[in-house]
Amino acid sequence: MASSFMLDVGFVFVGYGAGKEPLPNVPAVLQVQPSGSDDTALLQAAIDELSSRSRVTADFCGALVLGPGTFYVEGQLRVATSGIVLRGNTIGKNPTRIIATGKSRRTLIEVDSGIRPGLAERTVISDEIVPAGSRAFSVADTVGFKIGDRVVIQRPSTAEWIASLGMDQSTRLFADLREHWRPGSRDLQWNRVITDIDSRAKTITLGAPITTALEHRYGGGTIAKIVTGHPISRIGIENLILESEYAPLNTKDEEHAWIAIALDHVEDAWVRCVTARHFAGSAVRVGSHARRVTVAGCRNEKPVSEVGGYRRQSFLVYGEQILVERCTAESGLNDFSVGFCAAGPNVFRDCEAEAALGPSGAFESWASGVLYERVRIRGAGLRLTRDDGWTQGAGWTSANSAVVDCDATDIVVQGPEGAGNVVLHRSDERQTSPATKKIVSAGDAESNVEKMPQFTRPQAPPSQTVASTPSKLEIINGRFVINERAVWGGQVNGGWWLGQLSPLAGRDAGVSITRFAPGRSGTGLTEDLPELAARMRREGMCFYGGGPGLWYDRRRDDHSIAARTDANVWAPFYEMPWARSGQSTAWDGLSKYDLTKFNPWYFERTREFARLCEQNGLVLYHNLYNTHNVLESQSHWVDFPWRPVNCINETGLPDFPPLDANNAIHLADSFYNVDHPGRRALHRAYIRHNLDQLGASPNVIFSLAYQFAGPLAFQEFFLDTVAEWERETGHRVKLALITSKDITDAILEDPVRAEQIAVVDMRYWQTQPDGTAWAPRGDQNRAFREMTSEQFGPQYGDIPPPTTPWHVYRQAREYRDRFPNKAIVAWNGGAGPLPVFMAGGAQVLMRNPASGQSQGTESDQTPFDSFVREHLAGTLMKLSPRDNWLTEPDRNWCLADAEGKTILFYSLAGTQMTLVKKLSASLYTTIWFNPREGLCQSAELPQSWNTGDSVIKPTPEEWLLLLQAIP
Repeated sequence: MASSFMLDVGFVFVGYGAGKEPLPNVPAVLQVQPSGSDDTALLQAAIDELSSRSRVTADFCGALVLGPGTFYVEGQLRVATSGIVLRGNTIGKNPTRIIATGKSRRTLIEVDSGIRPGLAERTVISDEIVPAGSRAFSVADTVGFKIGDRVVIQRPSTAEWIASLGMDQSTRLFADLREHWRPGSRDLQWNRVITDIDSRAKTITLGAPITTALEHRYGGGTIAKIVTGHPISRIGIENLILESEYAPLNTKDEEHAWIAIALDHVEDAWVRCVTARHFAGSAVRVGSHARRVTVAGCRNEKPVSEVGGYRRQSFLVYGEQILVERCTAESGLNDFSVGFCAAGPNVFRDCEAEAALGPSGAFESWASGVLYERVRIRGAGLRLTRDDGWTQGAGWTSANSAVVDCDATDIVVQGPEGAGNVVLHRSDERQTSPATKKIVSAGDAESNVEKMPQFTRPQAPPSQTVASTPSKLEIINGRFVINERAVWGGQVNGGWWLGQLSPLAGRDAGVSITRFAPGRSGTGLTEDLPELAARMRREGMCFYGGGPGLWYDRRRDDHSIAARTDANVWAPFYEMPWARSGQSTAWDGLSKYDLTKFNPWYFERTREFARLCEQNGLVLYHNLYNTHNVLESQSHWVDFPWRPVNCINETGLPDFPPLDANNAIHLADSFYNVDHPGRRALHRAYIRHNLDQLGASPNVIFSLAYQFAGPLAFQEFFLDTVAEWERETGHRVKLALITSKDITDAILEDPVRAEQIAVVDMRYWQTQPDGTAWAPRGDQNRAFREMTSEQFGPQYGDIPPPTTPWHVYRQAREYRDRFPNKAIVAWNGGAGPLPVFMAGGAQVLMRNPASGQSQGTESDQTPFDSFVREHLAGTLMKLSPRDNWLTEPDRNWCLADAEGKTILFYSLAGTQMTLVKKLSASLYTTIWFNPREGLCQSAELPQSWNTGDSVIKPTPEEWLLLLQAIP
């Protein structure tokens, strides 16, 4: 690797204006006063009004002055336009305060355009080595670049580079999923501006240096012009006191605002003289797409949260060319911290942490070009080192970085070979840039405040929107129907374990609507729920199956059973539906759960996604429990909220249940046994809370659990609790039986409880090729996949071996015939979607039926899905399986409506299909569909069909033939 980052070159390019401009004092043009009630709409409207105005200077629309007193904000304030300044007044007895009210975990003020950059084609950087600290390099051709262009320089994280660092060598359990750096997971990107081009020498010079060497042997680097999606710029936030409301009796409360100010997709911005109080996460968080930002003279006071990982990170930097100066923090864990692959250069200067509870420094992977200068950490350390114990085994947390004249309990500085970190002590005052010499509390006393226009709450304009048709799920003739169109397609199985904060590695864990990555959104992180719903609709994945995760802390992905010695939990977190109590210490190092209280964030997210499902014509399967917690590995149990050591309630369950010969636990029968009065009350309250939160959502289908949902008695208890709630509230909910065959049959034979069931899910049994049923009983107190492996061998794991299309068809058809008004859902058994579909099934499961575990980044789509949506969505609910329409019924099946106007024939094999009965209509439009290739072709067939007539298939393979009567 190249030599260390050049200290005296790189670190002068940080902050607003790349360190070359002082922070401006922008003229105030508009003022707003607190109303005494929720001011979210008022303040956002004022921001939007200012955004729409002409600029008062070349760069700014002006400053919005927030008057003295307290503004209450139940929602979030968003700045998404350039040239906006938000300014309060911190002088006097009545300073400007904004209080984030309510229980939503959110950012109070978010500065983000929401626009992602679009890049032109990448050009390879041709130098053998471009050292860290360089601003110039060679390319094959400078054509297409010009001075002033915004560009992205990318350094790949190749397997060779990762191996040279030893970041693929861990032998711990699941290290490849948890700790190893995957190629492509630590790519570095620098956003820069071209300041010079030498077309003869074919060199490009940038406005600021890169911070990690580009080396040909490790993949070199590329440069690409940004052609769309430029960031917003020239934005300031100053002279404000920001506070988060919290539960005053719980000093570890986390159900409130997490971040005071977050900036991303922005450049040349500042946060000045802002005090944040009681936030769980950060006072200021600078995202990875922010650059040239100054955070000056700010304070983080009295944080309220658990004392654990990814909390109390007072000033957190992921971006580049960021200056954090003369800021103070108290009672933090990572007060002045730099995060995952922060491209740099970034500087923390003249900052102080008081009563620190954890070290400052780099805490994730490979933040490069970081300077800590005259930083004081009182009570904890300062670290730029290799750390395999935090955040998915961060490994080398920093490179080409320096600690200068700092003071801390301990200063640990180590760096990888050729990209080392250093500790320096200087007696001289380093020269500072014009922007950092003095922090001025700009505009605290506006001289022209009386002359400024006053913004008042705007009158709501008459609604011009057209009411949309409610997207209400119905079950008609055994089919799912929304807005008179049948719902058919794939399912997204929500992830419930694994995860990393690396955007690449995190995606493999799939999506989860209740997973929480503080301050980060996207697939694998905190899910962007509107984008998820839009993608599902776009890709034809109509169903989402979700519920509780396996464990909260990603450290437990190693399947250890030991208690954690600290609370440095790894994100992203699979949130539990039960709330933490703030009392004592659970096995993961955070406080114990209170099973009588419920996690507002978990249910807020689930409610929001249920609403989005209704808007987008989707279906949400909501599982109340994850039975995985009480079966198989001990590690599934040790962090579970119902384990006595993890909660303040009396559950009557053992701390360490006995193990079988395979060192597995089988606690489902005890967990779901409601003879214990305390456990019964807890289960009943939890079931009712789920109904209270989601029972009015028409597109939600409730089921008990992933894996088997306990014994018959608990299924009956669940149904009876639901019936009681329905009688009290007047609501009727849709319930799915997702359990064993014997329990399913017992419920369906009960005339009262059978009426409650809307969906019969048959994933846990399968007719074998010899015609026998493989149907493990529900009273075995074992996981489905345990019994699968025992019966068929470990190579099958979660699913039994394939069966035949005929047997899949007959199994689904049996229950369809018995219960024609219930939706039948079945596993495809290796036969694809058509046997279940032709049997009248409402949904076919194509992926992992055992536990509903996520399929990662793969979309659950088949070519047949689009055929159904295009040709049958309006009529499918009218079609039923028909016998005696075709000869050879073991391989030729039929769906048709009562009048024979729409007919779908499916032939598994053979050269032709022969009618048993005459068709009713005289003329049909006809389409052949090839399910193997997903293609339609025209069919030239007789205008009328009589008994004994035959149709020659295009090939002897499987084909669908759709006939639709012409009026």
